[in-house]
Amino acid sequence: MPGDLTFRPAGVEVAAFIADLHTANFPQEPLDPLLVSRWLSDPMREWERFRVELEGRPIGYAFTAHFPWNRVAARHATVFADLLPERKNAELLKPVYEFADGRARASGAEVTRTYIFESDQVAQAVTTELGFSPDRRERYWELDLKANASRLGDLAGQSRARMREQGLELLTFAEDPDPGRHAKTYTTSTEGELDVPRTGDHVPDSLEKFLDWLGSPGIHEDRIWIARDGDRVVGLSTLSYPPTRGIVNTDWTAVARSHRGRGVARALKLETLLQAIDLGVDRVRTDNDSANAPILHINAEMGYRNVFDRLWLMKR
Repeated sequence: MPGDLTFRPAGVEVAAFIADLHTANFPQEPLDPLLVSRWLSDPMREWERFRVELEGRPIGYAFTAHFPWNRVAARHATVFADLLPERKNAELLKPVYEFADGRARASGAEVTRTYIFESDQVAQAVTTELGFSPDRRERYWELDLKANASRLGDLAGQSRARMREQGLELLTFAEDPDPGRHAKTYTTSTEGELDVPRTGDHVPDSLEKFLDWLGSPGIHEDRIWIARDGDRVVGLSTLSYPPTRGIVNTDWTAVARSHRGRGVARALKLETLLQAIDLGVDRVRTDNDSANAPILHINAEMGYRNVFDRLWLMKR
């Protein structure tokens, strides 16, 4: 390997380093250290985390993650690798990706995946050389809340009227007095998880993981919007507010299968956006798989503009 390149096992304490590295490489998408720490602690996946060092100094990271093999039919693992901007070149990045890919395959993976910014020419060159090929495209959007405030207010008024006509109630999760709201909202969230376009198997979050998500640093129960149809929670949408650094973004939106096509997702997303305006937020981000036509249509209607894409790559 070039120079004295070594890989040292790391825990979630590496989160601040990862957040700083990513923000330096991609200032258009700054990451919050607390949110990265939560991601690296995801109990639904099995992780291997390494700090990459050159001549004894940290210059990057190499991670692998996958669902427990006994819970999926196809053994897909995701590999993550990157280097500090001043060290990022193909000669150094290639062995880092090779190391992560080798660790994933040693764990039993039959397919490895990674995702990179479309603009990251170094990562594109390295992953192509190593045999990764395009699989899916994730589109990132940004909405100027100041410029679109009036139109968003008009759209929200129309959506509220449509919800009332259907007998649906919109309120925040914190406002809902139903003691069973956690389990009911979890059921709808799980339906949404299962229907997101993806490659490979997906293990839905457990109720415990859902409750843990509710307590994560960027989520606030008074900023989660839900739709109720009588005793049922039939939709939810929330923004994530980075505690120290980053851009407010859509964390999750889901609608029960029984209530899709009725404008519920649009109504809930509009409530989150108007609330963000009231809180002084000037812009929000969202990302969606390029095959998720209904959500892409909503984004366009609300005035979002595409700011960059990420590519999911696969290697069999």
